[in-house]
Amino acid sequence: MTEMEDLTLQESDDSDLIHRLNKLLSGPSCEDFSPLALDIFKFQFDRNRPYAAFARSLEKTPETVSRWQEIPAVPTAAFKLPDFPLTCGREILTTFFTSGTTTETKGSHHFPFTHLYEKAISHGWPLPKLPTFFLASSALESPQSSLSHMFGHLNDGNDSRFLLKNSKFHLGRLFLHLASGQPLILMGTALAFRHLMEVHGSIPLPPGSHLLETGGYKGTSIALSKPEFYHHLSEFFKLPPDHLHNEYGMTELSSQAYATGPNGPHRFPHWCRHLILDPETEREVAPGETGYLVIHDLANLHSVCGIRTQDFATRHEDNSFTLIGRDPGALPRGCSRTIDQALSS
Repeated sequence: MTEMEDLTLQESDDSDLIHRLNKLLSGPSCEDFSPLALDIFKFQFDRNRPYAAFARSLEKTPETVSRWQEIPAVPTAAFKLPDFPLTCGREILTTFFTSGTTTETKGSHHFPFTHLYEKAISHGWPLPKLPTFFLASSALESPQSSLSHMFGHLNDGNDSRFLLKNSKFHLGRLFLHLASGQPLILMGTALAFRHLMEVHGSIPLPPGSHLLETGGYKGTSIALSKPEFYHHLSEFFKLPPDHLHNEYGMTELSSQAYATGPNGPHRFPHWCRHLILDPETEREVAPGETGYLVIHDLANLHSVCGIRTQDFATRHEDNSFTLIGRDPGALPRGCSRTIDQALSS
C-alpha cells in the first residue's frame, strides 16, 4: 500500500469497515461474516445511488434485511451502465474493464485504491509460492485488465515472466527456467493453453510444478469437456491431475474461487459466501441440485458485494460448488475470449 493510499484510508469515513475487512482478509478473526456483510450493505446502500435504487425496487433496505442471504445481488450487466456507475462516492483511481467485441458494451469495476483487491488476491491464493509464469499479457500492455493486474500482483510486478506479447507467445524465459529443473507455476486462460498445445510440442514441467487455468470455452465453438481438457494438459505438461487447477473469477469481483483436478469443486475464501438459487423460485436449491450462482464478496467494499452471475453451479453441503457452465444465452466471458481472438488473428 502506498503512502498516499494509507493517508486516504486514515481520512475516510469508511475507515472502520476497511479496518475490519483488513483483519478478515488477513486470516480468520472474531468477525462474523453476517454482521460485517450487513454493515457493508448499509454503507453501499447509503452511498451507492444506483445500487440503492435497485435494492428499493426489490423492497430491500437496511431496515428490512436482517440476514446476509437477503442482501440484494445485482446482475453482472449492471456494471455495463456507464451513466449509473456502481461506486460509493470515493474518487476513482483504478478501473478494470470487462473485455468485449467492438460493438459490445464493456462492464467497468471502479476502485478508489487497490489495497483490498490485492490483499484478497494474496490471502486467497491456494498454491505454493514458486516462480510463476503467465500465458497472458502484462499490465503494461493491458492496464485495464483485472486478470493482468492479478497476475502482476502475484508475480511482484516482474513483467519478464509474461509470455504473451503483441498477441504472440514468447517462451524464452520459460525454457530458460525449465533448464534449471526447478518447479514453477504456469498460469493462463484455458484458451491460451489450448492455443499453445496446438502450435507447440509437449513442454514437460519439472516435478513439483503446478498449472492454473482460468476462463473456459463457454460462448465459443469449442466442444471439449473439462476432463478431456485436463487430460490434454496433463499429457502435454507431464503433470499429475492434482497439480492442475482452475481459477474462477471475473472483473466484477475482487476475489476468486479455486478448484483442483478435473472434477474438483470450487471454494471461495472465508470473506466470500455464495448462494445457488432456483431460476424460477429464486430460492436456494438443496445440496446436489443446480441453479444460478450468486456471490457475496466483501472485498467489493466500494462497489457492490452481491453479484448475480450468469453461471450455473451445483450446490454441495460443505460450502463448495461444482461449476456447470454459462447460461447458454449469455455472452462469452471476456478475458479468455480476448486472448483467443488475439492468438487466432
